[in-house]
Amino acid sequence: MKLTKYTHACVKLEKDGKVLLVDPGSFTEDAAFEGVDAILVTHEHPDHLDVERVKSIDAPIWTNSDVAGQLGELGERVQVVADGDVFEAAGFAVRAYGRDHAVILPELGVPCQNVGYLIEDAVYHPGDSFTLPGRKVHTNLVPISGPWFSLPPAVEYARAVDAQQTVGIHDALLSPIGQGMLKRFLDGQGDRPYQQLAPGTTVEVN
Repeated sequence: MKLTKYTHACVKLEKDGKVLLVDPGSFTEDAAFEGVDAILVTHEHPDHLDVERVKSIDAPIWTNSDVAGQLGELGERVQVVADGDVFEAAGFAVRAYGRDHAVILPELGVPCQNVGYLIEDAVYHPGDSFTLPGRKVHTNLVPISGPWFSLPPAVEYARAVDAQQTVGIHDALLSPIGQGMLKRFLDGQGDRPYQQLAPGTTVEVN
């Protein structure tokens, strides 16, 4: 399986001629939308969901009920999933985890629903959360910036997930200096190599 990192939180997975796109948001390059067979959306924020571009693609979408409400005109193209659901999207085996977006400010409470996805028991995308998948994965995608982000829980999350490697995502707000700082803290947590992939970079996932 191939994983391509795009700007911020979007990744594309390719396997057996099928393409699965996760969190195509407002920062995502147009190239990410080419040849897509299915889409997963973790939550409703624009940096993870570009509503108009998603609507323009003739592909089924799996997401939580909040996002499904915004895409209601797409009818049966949208499938609602929740924590614990197991399903198949364009030939990819997927399991959903969690229900809440990380808290930005305590007085604001939980901003919205958020569901993470474990794909092919290999790649875990948590959306805007540090919800643990509770099982071994090959590649753990670690959010490394944002208004809700904090370094200590990010490091604990990277340590807790039993992954062969971690890859930084949710990184559009960081300068190269910030990227380097996060790599220094996250690289080698639990002997897991940390990858900071430039947008458009493709890696193999076993």
